[in-house]
Amino acid sequence: MKKNLIYSLVLVLTVALFSACGTNSKENPPEPIGPYTFFNGTTPLKIIKPIEVNGTISSADYNVIVQLLKNGLVEPGQSVQMKPFDFRYGNILNSVVSTDANGNAIFKYQAPSGSDYDSIRGQDITIQAIFLDPEVDATSSTQDILLIQDFVLQFR
Repeated sequence: MKKNLIYSLVLVLTVALFSACGTNSKENPPEPIGPYTFFNGTTPLKIIKPIEVNGTISSADYNVIVQLLKNGLVEPGQSVQMKPFDFRYGNILNSVVSTDANGNAIFKYQAPSGSDYDSIRGQDITIQAIFLDPEVDATSSTQDILLIQDFVLQFR
């Protein structure tokens, strides 16, 4: 009787172990709707307070980068835009950029300084880059947003 109980317990544990192996509890990212995808976004980005040297505050500039791919290959020469956000969190020096030969859209972000920085220290915000459908005329009243890339800025 005791032997049967032990065999039953071993059998239940074995079945539980093998049925649990290989399960995927993480949700897969959504499949892209079209041929374009964003890849390698620099997020999260830790923003530190600009340093004051001899009464002059150094500018704290950061590169915010995302790579644009088409059918899995780099896509140079396409326009990517940064959506506007509250200036108290800093600013983007170039809100519209063209992707380089490696498909990288490189935005220059400038952090706030002094008391402006102190008022947002410890916060996280999300800014977004967008890619509009290149097939639609830029003067058209309806522009389709094909991709959105979130960038988290962490003020530490």
